[in-house]
Amino acid sequence: MGIWMAVLIGAAGMCPQSTPDYRRPMDEEAAPRAVEGVAVGRLGVWAGREFNFEAVRTDGKMSTSKQEALFSASLLGGVELYDHFMILGTIEGDMASKITSEVAGAYLGWHQRPKEHYGKGVPDEATIYAGVLTGSIKVHETDFGDFDRGVGFGGGLSFGWMLSSHMSLDVYAEYRYLKFDYQKDVVSGDKGIGGSTGWFGAGVTFRF
Repeated sequence: MGIWMAVLIGAAGMCPQSTPDYRRPMDEEAAPRAVEGVAVGRLGVWAGREFNFEAVRTDGKMSTSKQEALFSASLLGGVELYDHFMILGTIEGDMASKITSEVAGAYLGWHQRPKEHYGKGVPDEATIYAGVLTGSIKVHETDFGDFDRGVGFGGGLSFGWMLSSHMSLDVYAEYRYLKFDYQKDVVSGDKGIGGSTGWFGAGVTFRF
């Protein structure tokens, strides 16, 4: 009996040992890459009371715009470094029934995957970002007057849920300060349009 036990123990020792699941080495393909391309398509609303404009001009005419929300479509593209640090550029078009705007800018961001640390019940992706914005705005009414190009900043937060290994669905909330000065002389009322506003929407992110 003792001989048979010795044979069984020896055979077990000669068998290759597999790594337990909880200690399985990371797949090399799943390891973070030094540089990864990022492209985002977004739809949303750019809104704020600061879009409400009313001014009495020196020529005696009044210019008024009551629209406070613009439909927005934007594209962001750039790189993500070491699975965290993001550098993104953006172009955007905004419109309402009588207002159009074009915005461009650049963001720096920090990306995390909270679900890997906290498990179920939290988003797969989380990103915080901030940067510089510039743009133009136009009110399409006869003899309304034009606005100077604006320069400001924006910053926001997004949460995402993975649709595949390279694609996610994201929701965004962003604060912006971007003001456009009115070119005509004003006796009373507003001297510019825009300022403290918010951008809210959703998008699809591709990583490649």
